[in-house]
Amino acid sequence: MSLSNKIKYLIINADDFGYCSNRDTAIIDLFKQQSISSTSLLINGSSAYQASVAAQLCNLPVGIHLNLTEGRPVTDDLFKIRSLVNSQGLMHGKYGLRRELEQGTIRREHVQHEIHMQINKYKEFTGGKLPSHIDGHQHIHVHPLIVESVVRVAKEYHIDYIRVPNDQTIDSLEMDQQPFYREIVQEARMAMNIFDRHSLIYPKYFLGITLMGKEFTLKNIERCLQMLEKSQTENIYVELMCHPGHQCDRFIGGCGTNTPDEFSQSADREHEYRLLSSRQLKVLFEKYNVQLCSHACMC
Repeated sequence: MSLSNKIKYLIINADDFGYCSNRDTAIIDLFKQQSISSTSLLINGSSAYQASVAAQLCNLPVGIHLNLTEGRPVTDDLFKIRSLVNSQGLMHGKYGLRRELEQGTIRREHVQHEIHMQINKYKEFTGGKLPSHIDGHQHIHVHPLIVESVVRVAKEYHIDYIRVPNDQTIDSLEMDQQPFYREIVQEARMAMNIFDRHSLIYPKYFLGITLMGKEFTLKNIERCLQMLEKSQTENIYVELMCHPGHQCDRFIGGCGTNTPDEFSQSADREHEYRLLSSRQLKVLFEKYNVQLCSHACMC
């Protein structure tokens, strides 16, 4: 029985769909169990096409997980995006791209071209469908030197929904993790003004930065739900980012390189999968009057 009159409409989005078949299988299973309500596709992931087909068969809402940092780009003609890649034709990495942006070496037209190509590839994989929403691998879509390009392409393709990783529970992170994610939250807050100006839609609340891996526990999730109880809004929309899955095999997966990273091979992926599947989490959601929904419910 619910102890709350405040309805929390929760989008549980599983990131990194298409990274490897093991993780994809787990994400599909979770949707069929009604344990997640959405996912976002890494379009340059090794199993992206197969993942998109599997999602269509069970009507899983799929957004695009824009990737400008990891692996091989979607663009074949690297000259058209030459500032986005290194001498091996790989993107600069999570921190490498940020360094290049700070140094002013990344060209906006290259960013926009790769984003166009990723959305076109998504449409190719799905028979012309558009992503349900946009979010960013490693939250690159809210970087102040990237966000305008993302908005421009979103408006061009009439994609209305976007992620704002403004996690208000950021202070609970361990100190060694805080600098990068505090920067992400600050960027998200600045991006909100741009998204509002262009009438892009996003849930008011975002959770997940402080709930990754071993921090994804019933206790921590309840702490977040208690925070939401204090909201002045009667019924609220919330996005919970998660990274569940069965662990990737050592040489199967990744973003065009067949070299899956430690994150995807971590036991944390299985841990998130098990908790999302658990009866205990469903009971917790009932207690706090949580109802799963997708981005389309916000229209």
